[in-house]
Amino acid sequence: MPRTILLLLAMCSATAFAKPPSQVELDTLAQHLSVKYELLSAKPKACPAPHQTQCYLSRLTFNTPFDVDSRQWSIYFSQLMPIYNADSSQFTITHINGDLHQVNPTVAFTGFKANTPLSIEFYTQESQITRSEFMPNYMLASKGLTSRIISSTKTTIDAETKLELQPYLAPFLTLEQLHTSKDDATPWMGAEYLYKNETRPTFNKAPLSLIPKPVDLTLLSGEMVDLSQGLNLQLDDTNRAQLSSVLARLASFGIEQHSQGIATTIKLDLDADNPEAYTLKVQHDQITINAKTMAGGFYALQSIAGLVSLDNLTIPALNITDAPRYAFRGMHIDVARNFRSKEFILNTIEQMAAYKLNKLHLHLADDEGWRLAIKDLPELTDIGAKRCLDLTEQTCLLPQLGAGLDSSSMVNGYYSQADYIDILKYAQAHFIEVIPSLDMPGHSRAAIVAMEARFNRLMAQDKHTEALQYRLVEPADKTQYSSIQHYSDNTLNVCLDSTYEFIDKVLDEVNALHIKAGVPFKTYHIGADETAGAWVDSPSCKALKAQQPALHSFNGYFIEKVSSLVASKGLKVAGWSDGMSDVNIAKMPNNVQSNAWATLSEGGHEVAHRHANQGWDVVLSSPDVTYFDFPYQSHPQERGNHWASRAIDSKKVFEFMPDNLPAHAEIWQSVKSQNYSADDRQSMRTKSFYGLQGHLWSELLRSDTQTEYMLYPRLLALAERAWHKAPWELEYNKKGVKYDQNSEHFNTNLKQQAEADWQRFAALVGFKEFAKLEQAGRFYRLPSVAARYINNSVDAFTPYPGLAIEYQDSDGKWLKYEFDSKPVSAQQIRVISINGERKGRALEL
Repeated sequence: MPRTILLLLAMCSATAFAKPPSQVELDTLAQHLSVKYELLSAKPKACPAPHQTQCYLSRLTFNTPFDVDSRQWSIYFSQLMPIYNADSSQFTITHINGDLHQVNPTVAFTGFKANTPLSIEFYTQESQITRSEFMPNYMLASKGLTSRIISSTKTTIDAETKLELQPYLAPFLTLEQLHTSKDDATPWMGAEYLYKNETRPTFNKAPLSLIPKPVDLTLLSGEMVDLSQGLNLQLDDTNRAQLSSVLARLASFGIEQHSQGIATTIKLDLDADNPEAYTLKVQHDQITINAKTMAGGFYALQSIAGLVSLDNLTIPALNITDAPRYAFRGMHIDVARNFRSKEFILNTIEQMAAYKLNKLHLHLADDEGWRLAIKDLPELTDIGAKRCLDLTEQTCLLPQLGAGLDSSSMVNGYYSQADYIDILKYAQAHFIEVIPSLDMPGHSRAAIVAMEARFNRLMAQDKHTEALQYRLVEPADKTQYSSIQHYSDNTLNVCLDSTYEFIDKVLDEVNALHIKAGVPFKTYHIGADETAGAWVDSPSCKALKAQQPALHSFNGYFIEKVSSLVASKGLKVAGWSDGMSDVNIAKMPNNVQSNAWATLSEGGHEVAHRHANQGWDVVLSSPDVTYFDFPYQSHPQERGNHWASRAIDSKKVFEFMPDNLPAHAEIWQSVKSQNYSADDRQSMRTKSFYGLQGHLWSELLRSDTQTEYMLYPRLLALAERAWHKAPWELEYNKKGVKYDQNSEHFNTNLKQQAEADWQRFAALVGFKEFAKLEQAGRFYRLPSVAARYINNSVDAFTPYPGLAIEYQDSDGKWLKYEFDSKPVSAQQIRVISINGERKGRALEL
């Protein structure tokens, strides 16, 4: 050991540490303190009061290579759910706010003895079962000193998979760590489970098709068309500029634009009701596109990109007639909980457009961050866009979600006004509408803390009137509540005039950015979900209730008032379905969008139907199939949340039948892998849905790479269902039907059609689209390998054909899996990326 380290360790002896630590001593302890977290049981035999219904049992173990006698330190860490019962005489654990907790030594703490572990067991309410839910970056602090991250709690990156490792977290090995209750039947999706439940690919090459599938594709007689000749696009400069992004994509594939290319015409003369409809006729000497609008021309060119593979630019002569299923084909990206770079957003826009998605719902503000610079309100980003360990929150927000100490890290940040304008312009160039959302009235903690900092600053300058102008809370309101994410102070006061002045100001500034970008501001999503029991003791709300005795709901009042404000600015109002259910429909604008996000296994079809029947534009946001922050498979190593679904792979997204929500009771199970029923006999839908949206919430996603892993290839399956209605989808019965596992409306014939269609889709992904994603630099998820021992050898496959597999032999060496010479044994098995530079997650055999 180097002499300097030995000296530092000596300084941390019992004698040196009898007093409060020095900065050097704190730094040394942070570097050498071992922290190990163990999930002992996700379903203990008994949960202590007051959360007897559900809890989980964990253990933290501390160890040091030297003695530590000081009690003058604290450890701060994130635990998604509140710890409420700790069994230790030497340590206490205190829930501070949100997910932030504090460990302190008690007066009974006798110090750390060298190489002698000390543990504390504790119960936490609710449940946590995926490894990604257990946050990194524990912080060691002592009064008057600079806090440090405890090194042993940092994550690392696996050199082969490029996936995150959590060395502080003990392995998850049993169903005791996977199941949340006695009736939880969630399977452990290992290699043999996948072998039994996934289907082996049937294609040995890419079929003639594309993603998303067009309404009709017909082969024509004539010569093969070699697109490597390039295209000679006959358009004026103005129209050519509108297509610059898709032309750039084609060029990246080797399909250049030049005068010697295949003559290509786009005429906006198509007689069609759908503004995005197009026809595409490809022949060896002529490509003809007819469209209703330039959007249709754009999608026709994207279809050419979809028809080719990177290693083969020759296609047969063909004719395509096409139009989208839904007008709204969206992707929701949460940049508030953990920030996403501008580059990530621009890259995502490219891939959305490639697969014909057209709405980007940007979630720009939440409890953990405000991510858009607003003129005249610098605190929103100076404080609201950063997290660090400042318990007073005068310089930053609390370090929720394992954010750590560095306010400049990748999980922190915001879009400058110039950044937002760039995003708007880039989206417009890809025929995508940006829908901003600054979630209110709940999920508003970042705004509240920032505006309190503004209030304090202006009060110190004796600018009392200005200080009160945008204040979002009422000091006299002593209401005690806890939000769904366990905050006690994240809901703005809906009874204050200053709250609405703030919203009005923000909307005007966002609109100004759209005007500057030359991109119309069309839709604003107000949020309006998950509002806790706030305002009960608010004097302002009591006064409002006295003035309006018929007031049915403070949350409904807020949504109605903000909706009116939004509509007065010429904008369409959108919100989450739970909050939107609080309103008096007569007090809402005519043009309303509702994102229906109730879980299907818990009657989620009912609110979607009700809001559609009200005449609202319903965008389907069913979490059990559209929330891409949930794991692909129920395995502890798979990143994601778990409250609505334990597994959402691309096939589940592909098999979604969005026009018939209750029918999924026949083919899917609940979050606990139990059969359920969906009764639609009293909730029949009479009007059509408006669209479909995928969602990426970011609580558990701390990097752009992690986010892309969750997004691809599920985005492709989402695009398939949003654009194309498959003939195998079970038609909605307007008379109302009760569905369950035995009702058999989705019959064998339809199931066979769906499986055949999946095989087509999987072959396109495996043989063509993975390579395109790779070329674009996107970090798509490599599938897990299905494998088992059959006839004294290892039989293995992946759901997508075209990917190489390798296995680990008994000596630990990785070898290529050969289908015609299968190994007799294997320790682990995994897939390899198209370019061979990345390995998939290995599964044991």
